Amino acid sequence: ELDLLSEDSIKKYLENNKNLKVDIFVHCAGINKLAEAEELTIDLMESVYRVNVSSAVALLSEFIQNMKQNKYGKIVFITSLYSLVSRERRTPYSASKSSLLGVSRTLALELAPYNIMVNCVAPGYVDTEMTRKNLSVKEIVDIEKSLPTGRLQKTEEISDVVGFLCSDFNKSITGQQIAVDGGFTCR
Repeated sequence: ELDLLSEDSIKKYLENNKNLKVDIFVHCAGINKLAEAEELTIDLMESVYRVNVSSAVALLSEFIQNMKQNKYGKIVFITSLYSLVSRERRTPYSASKSSLLGVSRTLALELAPYNIMVNCVAPGYVDTEMTRKNLSVKEIVDIEKSLPTGRLQKTEEISDVVGFLCSDFNKSITGQQIAVDGGFTCR
């Protein structure tokens, strides 16, 4: 367990796990703090960015050497539907998840010679605690009506795609973002 808002917590985790040999890394942490444009502050933006992006980079930078030495690795960042489209009051979240996509594409270029595949999975509306916290029941019903699948996605549907990207079946998919969104972005 570690607190991704705390640089000290991340450092302590890495110190306690310095001999850990990682060849698969999935960053699936995320916070979404809703704010109107006039409510945006540097602290708000930085806290969301710290959990959603900076923590991923800090952790991965410690694990990447093992992957390079072994000439093998799979890295998946969980981005979001909001890295593709946006919605009111989502500036911190959309900005952070879009940044994570940029990080992944750059790393994909840098790490491909080492047989390290770096990708993103962009969930759409998934039935999670965070979705139910940020959306009213009416909003959820309206979203479900707008989705070609007619329902929120299940967490297992996201993990199935992540599992494929981290498996040996994935030999050359890198630098990509795969939307698992029930067809939302087709509209």
